[in-house]
Amino acid sequence: MKTWKTTHGAIIQRILFGRSNVYLLINESYRLLVDTGAKADARKLLRRLISIGKPDGVIMTHTHFDHMGNAGMLKDRFAPVFIVQEAEKAYLESGDIPLPNGTYRWTRFFSKLGAEKVPHWFQARGVKADIIFRERYNLEAFGFKGYVLHTEGHSPGSASIVIDNEIALVGDALMGIPGTVFPPYADDVPATVRSWKKLLDTGCRTFHPAHGFPVSRKKLERAYMKRGR
Repeated sequence: MKTWKTTHGAIIQRILFGRSNVYLLINESYRLLVDTGAKADARKLLRRLISIGKPDGVIMTHTHFDHMGNAGMLKDRFAPVFIVQEAEKAYLESGDIPLPNGTYRWTRFFSKLGAEKVPHWFQARGVKADIIFRERYNLEAFGFKGYVLHTEGHSPGSASIVIDNEIALVGDALMGIPGTVFPPYADDVPATVRSWKKLLDTGCRTFHPAHGFPVSRKKLERAYMKRGR
């Protein structure tokens, strides 16, 4: 498990990596989970949370199947509060989640195929949304100098978590793979690029996506200059 620490002492631990990265925010009093991962990772996730300590809350970057696959299990086991942007509330509670649009020809093909042939593969057990926000939700109540920011584009209610204006956990707003940060799936590409500007405006120096490795500020700036002008 990879760990980062901000200058104000917040700890960010990547407790799942690969299929869909899951992070845990830790301070002296609280633990906040960022996303819940895919159903296939349920046992690994549970084992690690039992070892580290139960989460007090779960922040959803968005509600696609590989991010909320274990929401129901976590609600039953630990009873955390779930925090979600208002446009994702209905999806979180129903588990009836639409597939995002592809941004390339091949991803458009797979998105259409999945929606038509096997939509049940992409559903999850819904849970009640406890805290719903519109543009920004302050995390001071949980002891963190940070906030959850609406960064739409990949989905209408996609969100990012900004900690100490140093590190942002960005879900699928961008990808952490060699060569590009551009996501292979996004419902609204112009909105995605606008959200990159919002992320850059936070002053963060590193952006941690749900797929792949951390992205430097310089790399995101280059991507924004290429697509945002």
